[in-house]
Amino acid sequence: MDYIAIGSRIRQIRKLANMTQQQLAELCDCSHSLIGHIEKGSRVPSIKTICKISAALHVSLDFLLTNQLHERKCPYL
Repeated sequence: MDYIAIGSRIRQIRKLANMTQQQLAELCDCSHSLIGHIEKGSRVPSIKTICKISAALHVSLDFLLTNQLHERKCPYL
């Protein structure tokens, strides 16, 4: 996993949403310093935190983690 790229995407989306690190942190119930570290790639976010960030920024996890949108193709459906 490229955590620097993930952090960069988080920062880019947050700024496009006109949101501060503090505002994102409040929505995610964490500290703004943690958001800063995640955006710089100096800390690896937990799955719980990355899910909260995804929901707060209204983006899918696959986009946040891979910068791509994947269609779900299940052979059983």
